[in-house]
Amino acid sequence: MKTDLVEIFQTIRASLQPYATRGYTVHENSETGYDLYSEKNVETEGEKITERFFAGIYINGSQVEVQFNTTEFESSSQNLERYGDHKEGLSITELDEEKLKEIEVLIEIIHTNFKEKQWI
Repeated sequence: MKTDLVEIFQTIRASLQPYATRGYTVHENSETGYDLYSEKNVETEGEKITERFFAGIYINGSQVEVQFNTTEFESSSQNLERYGDHKEGLSITELDEEKLKEIEVLIEIIHTNFKEKQWI
C-alpha cells in the first residue's frame, strides 16, 4: 500500500502517460500535475471546440486527485467526486493494486467514450 503522495502521483501518471500516444496532448507535466487534452476540432450544436480535457492527475494538499472528463458520460454509478464542469474523479491518500486497477479501468472507459464520440 502506497501512502506517499509523490509515489502515488508517479504511479498513476505512469498509467496515464501512454495515452499521450493515442491522440492526446500533454498540457501540464510538472512535479504536481499531469493532464491530457484532445485537440481535435469538433463542432457540437453549432459550437466549435478546439481542445477538450481528457484526464489529469494532481497533488492537491494532502491528497492526489485523479480527474476525468465526464461530458456525455453517465458516471453516477462510479461514486466519483465532482471537480467542476464535466470533471469528476477520485481523491486518493492511499494506493493499492486494486485501486490502481480501478483507476486504469476508468481511464480506459473515458478513452473509449472519447473514441465513440470521435473526439480524438
